[in-house]
Amino acid sequence: MRHTGMRIGHHVAIDRDFDYLIGQEEFINIEDYVAIGNGVKFWNFNHINVGSFCHFAADSTLVNGGHNISSLEPFSGPLVIGRGCWIGNGARIVGSLVIGDNVIIAAGAVVVEDIPAGAVVAGVPARIIKMRDLADRQWHLGDEFFSPATFQLIRDE
Repeated sequence: MRHTGMRIGHHVAIDRDFDYLIGQEEFINIEDYVAIGNGVKFWNFNHINVGSFCHFAADSTLVNGGHNISSLEPFSGPLVIGRGCWIGNGARIVGSLVIGDNVIIAAGAVVVEDIPAGAVVAGVPARIIKMRDLADRQWHLGDEFFSPATFQLIRDE
């Protein structure tokens, strides 16, 4: 996918059926250590930036464009997903939004507003249900862990 103009970091895993707007690949930036599950969709009408150590469960969708309900004129804006976020199965993130670092978005949630760092959100529309108490180590994949403060891999000595 890098040859299309999409910026993809190191150690990124993208499962089958990942979909996006062809011809606008340069709008997508995926940082290091990101895992994208089966059937995930990025409708990149504008810039989408995904921070390092994010996980996207199957069938989650990002869309940063829409239509004015009066005129149906299209609009779009940037969408930023912070570092260390978990996006649950079937979640939808809709709009020009900023999702803070270390956010968890529950399965099936529909996010239509900015989310502050460390929040856990659920529901339609998504609402904050709690703030996370972050452990010093966060699991990534396999036997890898990262620091939720520095977003660096933690190497066991």
